[in-house]
Parts: sequence; structure tokens; C-alpha cells
Amino acid sequence: MKHMKLFPKTFLHCVSLMIGVISIAFLLIYMLLPAFYRHYKQHEIDSAAKLLTKELQRLPLEEASSVIVPFATQKNFGYTATDRNGEIISSMGTGMSVHLFGSMEGSGEDSTTIRKDIDYLQSETSFYTADNQYVCLNLNVSLQPIEDAVSVLILLLPIVLLICVLLSVSVSWIYAKGVVKPIQKITDTTVSMRTLSPDIKCQIDRGDEIGALSQNVNELYHRLLDTIITLEKKMDEVKKAEQEKLDFLLLASHELKTPVTAVRGMIDGMLYNIGIYKDRDTYLKECQAVLENLTNLICSILETSKLDAAAAAQNKTAIPAGDLLRKVMADYSAIAQSRNLNISLQTEPDFQVIVSAELIQKVLSNVLSNAVKYTDEGKNIRIYLRGKSVIIENECIPLSQNELSHIGEPFYHPDGQDSHADSTGLGLYFTDRILSACNLQYSFLPYENGMRFTLNF
Repeated sequence: MKHMKLFPKTFLHCVSLMIGVISIAFLLIYMLLPAFYRHYKQHEIDSAAKLLTKELQRLPLEEASSVIVPFATQKNFGYTATDRNGEIISSMGTGMSVHLFGSMEGSGEDSTTIRKDIDYLQSETSFYTADNQYVCLNLNVSLQPIEDAVSVLILLLPIVLLICVLLSVSVSWIYAKGVVKPIQKITDTTVSMRTLSPDIKCQIDRGDEIGALSQNVNELYHRLLDTIITLEKKMDEVKKAEQEKLDFLLLASHELKTPVTAVRGMIDGMLYNIGIYKDRDTYLKECQAVLENLTNLICSILETSKLDAAAAAQNKTAIPAGDLLRKVMADYSAIAQSRNLNISLQTEPDFQVIVSAELIQKVLSNVLSNAVKYTDEGKNIRIYLRGKSVIIENECIPLSQNELSHIGEPFYHPDGQDSHADSTGLGLYFTDRILSACNLQYSFLPYENGMRFTLNF
């Protein structure tokens, strides 16, 4: 039974329940019907005796028969009326002849007697008639009908049980089909859901718990699909990030190898007094410059590798955009003056931004550092706000289309530039990673006087 399928299990349970209820009902009828009928008839004959006595008390003895005989006949009662001495005045059994009131002669030998082989209920009462005659009235009723009914019920029991069993089987079959069919549909649908096809769903055409179950299965399935899609995207992002880290490390190792090799070559030449390297003072300064660039490169690589932009981007605060610009500009004002650069800041109209202030300051610092580094001496750098954007413009020779296509690539060197030169490309790579993590759009494009960086909030 435990491993049986739902339809036969439901069907058998329903049939067993219905047959059990029918059997119990028949048993209760068989046991309780005689007692209930006896109680009912006893109450009926007692009430009839009281009613009849009340009526007879208003009549003389000679007229009593005109009332009691029709009453007994109508109710199917038998009766016996006796006087003070116990002599029978009149009597009648159920379905037997009548001996009328007023025939006081004889001992009552011709009177009808009650059969002893039939169970009877009796109600006895006494009264005085209108002419002051004492009468003892005994009403009786036979219990033979209920005994016959019980006997007939026992005879009909097999037939009735057979009909009830057939009816129970039919009703149970219909009920089990009605209950199991929608559940089977849900089961079939959930089997199809193993394919993770997005167009599969349970049909909802009911308002009961099974309909609610179908709705819950649909919602759970669609949430599962959404979760799977989200996880696949996350996995792709993780793979992409891992690949980017690997590529970054490969590029970093290559980028570090070049200046190290150059320094080693110059030192070997100076040690062995080879050719131009005999001028040690000149090439010691050259080695110092290369090592300084190498130190800056290593610091940039370490800073980039430690950056967890996605986590830092969650730490948001509300801050005016003008405050961010003023903090960043303070670090570069002295450098700009040393290079005779004109740098201007316009923070009106200001607006509030909800960002990670630390990350956005790094972004603006990188951009402003490049602007100071590559702006021609005596030229201008403009920093201003427009709408919901921060704009940084520097006057310089605009980048070519080819150079713009490589913006954001780490360690990119334009054609003709030495690999150990001051530029590493990490600044804009660093900027791109941060702004992607913060879901902020930016552009770095040429304009009529140079290059323009636009950060949109």
C-alpha cells in the first residue's frame, strides 16, 4: 500500500470508506431500530390512552363504545375494558371482533383474548364515566410490524449491500479520477521541467489548493530559471575576471621583464667597460631613471591587483560632486603650476551623488593625473559640471583613432614609444574597472582643443 500509486490508493481508500460507512449504517439500523420503534410506540400509546380517557370521562358507559371502537380501529390498537371487579366489559384485539360496552352479563368467556406468542406494548389507565361507572382501560399494540421489518431488512441486506458496493465503486472511481488527474498533470509537467525549457508551465484552471499548487510550481520553476540564468552570468563574469587577471599578470610579467633586462644590460656593460657603457656616470643616471619607472610600475600593478572594486562600490555615501572635485584638484594644483598649466574648476550648478567616494576619487585622480601629464606646457585644463556629469578637458594633441581603440588596455604603448617609458596604460584600465563596478557610464573623446573625459551620474 505504501508503494502503490496515487490513483489505486485513493480508489481503494474511498471504496473502503464508503463500504465501511454503509456497513456501520446497516448495523446501527439493525441494532437501534427495534429499541427506537418500541420507545416510539410506547410514547404513542401512552399519549393515546390519556387522550381517550379524557374523552370517555365525559360520556356515559353506554355511549363509550361509539368513541373507543373507531379510535382503536384508526390507531390499530387493541383494548380491554374491565370493571372494578376485573370483569371484562368489552375488548378488541388488533384486527379482531369487538365486544361492546354495556353488555354486563356473563363472565366474558366469549371475549377475545390477546395472543401470547406476539410481543405487545400496553398502556393502562382507569377513570369514571359520566354516569359514575368505574372503568379500567388497557390499550395494547403489537410489535409484530417491526419484527417483520427487521426480518425483511436481513433478507434484503445482501442485495442492498451489493448495490451499495457497486455504487461505492463507481463513485470512488469518479472521485479518484477527479482527484488524481490534475495531480498527474502537475507531475507530468514537472517531469518536462527537467529540460529547463522556459515555455513549460502548469495549467491553472482551478481555484482550490491544487490550483494554488500549480501556481506555486510555476513560480518556483521560473525563479529557478532566473537563478540559473543569474548564476550563469555570474560564472561568465567570474571566468572573464579570472581570464583578465591571468592576462594582466602575463602582461605585467612581460612589462616588468623589459626594464629589468635593460638595466641588467647597462650594468653588465659598465662592469666590463664595454663600448659606450664606459661612461658610467651617464648610464648610472639612465639606470636610475629606468628603476624609478620600474618602481612606479610595480606600485601601479600592486594597487590594481589589490583593488576589489565590486565590494568597494557597495559602500555608498551621499556627497556633492563639487566636493569630490575640490579634494582631487588640491593634490594636483602644485604639479600644474610647476608645469605652467592653467587649471580651472567650476562646481556650479552642483549636484548630489550617491557613490563610493573613495573609488570615484581614485577615478578622478587618475584622469586628472593624465591630464596634467599630457597637457602641453602653458595650456589649459578645465574641470566643470554640466547637468549630472563631471567633465575634464585638457588641451593637447588629440589621440588618434587607433590609440582611442586601445584605451583601457593595460601596458599599451603607442607605436614608437619605448616599453619602459613613463606611460603604462594602467590609469585608464584602473578607471574602467572601477566605473564598470559602479555601473557608471563615461567617455574619453577628442574635441577641438584636445581630449575630453565625461563621467555621467
